[in-house]
Amino acid sequence: MGRFSLKQLVIFGLIAIVGIGIFLRTYHFSPWLHFELDQARDARVIDVALEGDPADLPLLGPKAGGTFLRLAPGYYYLQYLSALVFGGSPAGMAGFVAVFSILSIPLFYFLLRRYFSYPLSLGLTFLFSTSAYFVMYGRFAWNPNILPFFTMLGLYALLRSVDESEHQKERWFLAAVFSLILATHAHFLAFLAIPAIVIVFFLVKRPRFSLYSWLLAFSLVMVLYLPLALNEIETGGMNTQEFFGAITEKSTKEDHILPDKFFRNIAEHALGALLITTGFEGGTFPYFTWNESGRIWWTCNEKCDQGKWYGVATALVFGMSLLFLVFFWWKEREQKKKDFLLLSGIWFSVAFILFLPLSYGFAPRFFLLSGPLFIIFLGLFLLGVKQILGNGRVGTFVVGGSLAILVCSNLFFLFERFDELSRAGTEMIKNNPDRILKERVRVTMEQQTAIVDFLEKRQRETGYPVYMWSEPQHRRALKYLLEKRGVENAVLGFDGIYREGVYYLILRAQSDLEDALKKYREHYTIGETTPFGTLVAIELVPDPVAILAQRQDFSKPNPSDSTAPPRYTWREFFKRNAPITAPEEDTSLDQMEDKDASQDN
Repeated sequence: MGRFSLKQLVIFGLIAIVGIGIFLRTYHFSPWLHFELDQARDARVIDVALEGDPADLPLLGPKAGGTFLRLAPGYYYLQYLSALVFGGSPAGMAGFVAVFSILSIPLFYFLLRRYFSYPLSLGLTFLFSTSAYFVMYGRFAWNPNILPFFTMLGLYALLRSVDESEHQKERWFLAAVFSLILATHAHFLAFLAIPAIVIVFFLVKRPRFSLYSWLLAFSLVMVLYLPLALNEIETGGMNTQEFFGAITEKSTKEDHILPDKFFRNIAEHALGALLITTGFEGGTFPYFTWNESGRIWWTCNEKCDQGKWYGVATALVFGMSLLFLVFFWWKEREQKKKDFLLLSGIWFSVAFILFLPLSYGFAPRFFLLSGPLFIIFLGLFLLGVKQILGNGRVGTFVVGGSLAILVCSNLFFLFERFDELSRAGTEMIKNNPDRILKERVRVTMEQQTAIVDFLEKRQRETGYPVYMWSEPQHRRALKYLLEKRGVENAVLGFDGIYREGVYYLILRAQSDLEDALKKYREHYTIGETTPFGTLVAIELVPDPVAILAQRQDFSKPNPSDSTAPPRYTWREFFKRNAPITAPEEDTSLDQMEDKDASQDN
């Protein structure tokens, strides 16, 4: 048998790595689906278009959290296509996220090959493929989740567009524009960061493209932002006003001085690097600030002390990686590699500066914008260590061994999470701090389906509507699933108490149930408790004195007092009808959820 060539070995290795990535991102995809507040909100929007046609898609996308600002609608259009291909179920609507997450694996390899060797590129791609952070964000539908793919695709195409040896530079330029515009549709931070990255990179590189290409690029921007522009025309620029309001609100939300924000930003990046490269969620970081005499001091309470050395060690490695980045860029003579390092530095710098005012309100999903850099910087660190040790067997062993340990670490924590998901519907699992999805408790679609089955059964047994209350992140999802079954329902506590109704609280099994039930004892008798693993269903029996009427009239729509800017669909815009705001919002329930829930865009 002949020996395989290097190219064949690389192809075999990449296929294996992608195969492992596919398995991790699709294993029990539907039963373990993460489906909460924002996912139910988006599913309602897509359902309207599925029941009608594409003209019923909105001109604006999801809201940026804590504001009425809306993104451009590209995410909804991709989700609609996913529903057409994979089905109109929650899992079908999430299918495209898994596809893009899988495609991001070979894309990351090609991006790495702009600088790194074949073996190191494969090793770093293997780490990316198994990273618990990127795996979990590739397993459910949420607008930020498509950021890694479109950001990396756009920046890779950008590098190809300025490569003097590239014969199709202008096509790559247009591909970069298209991909990066779609990335700006996915998240508010991307909308701010990506134009800045491109502008700074072009100011340094000063590429020369034909006037025709610039016109085409401008046309792409206009076409992909046309829906948003049409909605702005119809509403007199209300979303633009929300944009400026959101910038002011997000930048002034935290009352901390700049040095405090700077140190906190460093801490968040260190812990983000630890999470993305190892899957370990127990790292902490000391609190740094300035004392009255102007000197830096730090403190670390008992909880912080348990994991501080993980965070500090990662910060040191990360800092050395940045030094290696500068050193390698300074000494590099091959322009293609120099451009890769330059773009990596700009990418990091823009993201770091953008995250600075948000450092005390940081969310793990923010790193979907810049998370691949942590693995790239790790590669630079390992490359630097290898050169210090010499390019012999010792250096190779250290690099290969380090990557193997990190891959195994991610797989260990990922399978631990998978095990928790497999038991969430039947056991009261202890929930450790979650630095990936910020889940307070493990809840799966399989588990939610069992709860909806139970509530539907009670509705059929009695013939009465279901009144249900749960925490915001679960309430909207359960309500959506009940409505998909055709179960007449309302939110307990919003519409009064009726004689004909079954009333349930869906609460976390590990919460203080007695405390949660206090406010209900005045008007209800506590009935039977039915366990569903990490959640429990508690029946409430109305006190006859508290009953408002015999049965609720569901034919009357809930009034809306929302001040959100109107959002038109294509059909409404061209027919000049008043906008029928998508059914996921503009009710008293949804405004309450927006205040309660911590998720945002």
